[in-house]
Amino acid sequence: MSAILQKARELGEEISRSAELQEMLAAQQAMLGSPEAAALIEEFNRKQKYYMTIQRQGLELTDSQKQDIADLEERMLDNELVLGFFRAQQNFEKILEEINNIISQAISGQAACSADSCSDECCSSCSGCGV
Repeated sequence: MSAILQKARELGEEISRSAELQEMLAAQQAMLGSPEAAALIEEFNRKQKYYMTIQRQGLELTDSQKQDIADLEERMLDNELVLGFFRAQQNFEKILEEINNIISQAISGQAACSADSCSDECCSSCSGCGV
């Protein structure tokens, strides 16, 4: 195995042990373990497939369908377990995005950003400083 692939494997193993992934998986398990939250997710997945099929056919969603989506999103965000999963998922995705930024910067030769050294000169797409 090449050194690059070995490093990729090591990175993957580190990610699999990360607190962010563990928190996301625990939140997902809690969400799916709740009949109410699981029903909301199932309803969302079913309606998402249906509405995407409509849009792929070149049709626009009706006002009623758009309101249905908005109502479902509101019900999902009102459910603490679903909201907790979404937040944990966002935290995990943020880590993955930061990893991708670091890799991209290393490939392009840009200086690496960190929360301590973020500036306009550092990079324009870094999310490390939260600005």
